[in-house]
Amino acid sequence: MFQVSVPPISLFATIICLTLPFPPPILSLQSAVNVWPKPRLVSWPKPLARSLSTNFTINSPYHQNLQPAISRYLRLFRTEHHRPLITPTVNVSTSSPHLQTLSIDISDPAAPLQHGVNETYSLSISEEGETANLTAETAWGAMRGLETFSQLVWGNPSVVPVGLYIWDAPLFAHRGVMLDTSRNYYGVEDILRTIEAMSANKLNVFHWHVTDSHSFPLMVPSEPELAAKGAYGPDMIYSPSDVAKIVQFGFEHGVRVLPEIDSP
Repeated sequence: MFQVSVPPISLFATIICLTLPFPPPILSLQSAVNVWPKPRLVSWPKPLARSLSTNFTINSPYHQNLQPAISRYLRLFRTEHHRPLITPTVNVSTSSPHLQTLSIDISDPAAPLQHGVNETYSLSISEEGETANLTAETAWGAMRGLETFSQLVWGNPSVVPVGLYIWDAPLFAHRGVMLDTSRNYYGVEDILRTIEAMSANKLNVFHWHVTDSHSFPLMVPSEPELAAKGAYGPDMIYSPSDVAKIVQFGFEHGVRVLPEIDSP
């Protein structure tokens, strides 16, 4: 007969994981509104929806990193026509006007993307009227709200739940992914795709382990020999323009790029 022993540290970790206080989202009704990650508060007392206008627009105060995000989500709203695996059982109103606009209000548009930045937002889509409202403390919270709104739109022609209120705030200030390009080189497009996926999951820190003793793929203009002799190959080097592109792409997706540069 086999006996399986659980190391004390594993048992301790299991107990801790089972007892951590992770509060569930509060739902006013069991419904088919599926948003990921689950918001802290969802209120949708009646399963109603109405059509999204083909000329749907987003109004927002200007922010250099939020504007590209708005353009990106507008294209998504107008072209994706997502069909969920389980179509929500709702009554689609034919008498209410189409939803024309998402209005964004930001309390502190100058807040930088840094550890602990406020990412709280609330989203309200009423049964009547042509405007939904997204209120956020910062532009970064507004990006999280845009992602939530994008997950609520489905069908062709597109419809969106109404009579809906969502309030959300992250449980953890640091929600990240680490990629080690010193041991395994990844092209710039792969890194951008990773950041895009992080944004879709409302993660906010891309820990980029750029260099280590295994390889030094980062081009440092003052010390060009580091990359020339330290990279795996001449086509496996990140130029200064590559780094700038990745950092800017991160800002436009609400993801802070945190580089780690170890000695060769």
